Amino acid sequence: KFIMLSLMGVHQCVHGRKIDHATAVYLATENGNLGDTENVLHQIFRENSFPKPLNFINTMSNTASFYVAQSLQTLGRSITVSSKNVSFERGLELAKVDFTLQHIQEALIGGVDEALFSKKKFAEKYHASYQSVKLVEGSSWLYCTAQKAGSIGEILDVATFRDRDQALAWVCKESSGHTVLAFGILMTPPEKDIFRKQCSDYEEFDYITKFGYYETSSAFAVGYFLKNYTKARLLHINCDTRGQYSCIACQRY
Repeated sequence: KFIMLSLMGVHQCVHGRKIDHATAVYLATENGNLGDTENVLHQIFRENSFPKPLNFINTMSNTASFYVAQSLQTLGRSITVSSKNVSFERGLELAKVDFTLQHIQEALIGGVDEALFSKKKFAEKYHASYQSVKLVEGSSWLYCTAQKAGSIGEILDVATFRDRDQALAWVCKESSGHTVLAFGILMTPPEKDIFRKQCSDYEEFDYITKFGYYETSSAFAVGYFLKNYTKARLLHINCDTRGQYSCIACQRY
């Protein structure tokens, strides 16, 4: 399922566009291939048998980025990125560095995750009731180039901060014109209020309540914004379990 989710999402993003052979692939995922991993563990510990070869191979979550690159016939970098609750942001940061160093000219950057199969684990991890959040699975991708011509928007910045004050200063600097604020799942209501006060002209995009949550759904927030908004700036503020903040600034032309 994880591989199929990756392929379905990236091909919907590309949508028939001819992709350069040097295009890089950055696949971000929090949990990777949950379904096949669960199947393999069931075969070993419940059925007391050797795992089926295909299931076993597919427990390696980085095989999905290979299948994405193979299906698009790209020979560029193919990387799987995972980080606690900010996996997509880390993938975007890595792509940003590669663009800055001119190692790449085109990239596909995606966030892919299956729905959490344990609602109990969800409640323990996020200190929230799973009944208030719809758990979904998703595959959201961005096609990015170093050239502005033909683009519908721009990733202005992606940055990580150790404390809230640094993140607040970043929001003050990046907010410009009509701002759309979006928050990750670990952002508490009091914290959201503090960040809202930094923007004078804003609306809030609560994509988790409206569309559901999967572990790299910040990729969906950015993709939905670019597809459905015009002449606005998105500021997405997320945090991880260590209290670090990861922020994305995106401009829609």
